[in-house]
Amino acid sequence: MRFLSRSCFGLAIAVGAIASVQAQSQSPAFEVASIRPAAIQASGGEGSQRSRIECTADGLTMENIDLNEMIEWAYNLEHYQLNGPDRLNGKRFDVRARAEGQATANAVRLMLQNLLATRFKVQLHHEQKTTAVYELVVGKGGPRLGKNKADTLPPAYPKESLPRVVDGGFVFANVSMSEFAQQLSELRGIDLPVVDRTGIAGIYDITLKSAAAAMLEPNGPSLLTLIQEQLGLKLVSAKDPMDVVLIDHAENPTPN
Repeated sequence: MRFLSRSCFGLAIAVGAIASVQAQSQSPAFEVASIRPAAIQASGGEGSQRSRIECTADGLTMENIDLNEMIEWAYNLEHYQLNGPDRLNGKRFDVRARAEGQATANAVRLMLQNLLATRFKVQLHHEQKTTAVYELVVGKGGPRLGKNKADTLPPAYPKESLPRVVDGGFVFANVSMSEFAQQLSELRGIDLPVVDRTGIAGIYDITLKSAAAAMLEPNGPSLLTLIQEQLGLKLVSAKDPMDVVLIDHAENPTPN
């Protein structure tokens, strides 16, 4: 039974850093980094495509993550900004990396850029592209999202790349509106990138009741309908110009 299609501090992307592996290799580096094949991938089934990222003051933990997700987190990209084929054939990894002393989240991102350049031999470039998207906006009656958790969460908390299926619905835990939009893009039935245009700040637990079950019913309600009815949000078709990043080269990681 499959509901999810295949397909985490702001940081500006410098053109020179994207174009030049040399520039990447001069950025701060982790003191120690381990990259291993993902333990969960071999098990398959629901959740085998779900990754987990936790950034702390002294390092980074990534579980069941593919190369594209690593690049997206390192360069603070939305998933729809990264284009090109899967160069590692769907391989997923568990990454444990430790900084030397305390580090800001931006510094950890730069360290991951270095890791990608030196261990995966990643080379990138960027282009401007007009892309068909869904814009996530607030409906006429206003949003119905529940309590904002931003003030109650610890400084570092784990984030997952996909919602969980619970009682026939989708549960999006600890998500900002941007992260919610990104995870919506991964659901079967939403065939375009989803871009957050709500202007809503904060972190939420969001439940779409019966959404997973509805996907199994030929005449069931669409995800677009459920989002509007339950959350007071809408997905509106649009075309947005955006900066996209393309992977020119990548290799399997060098040994630990």
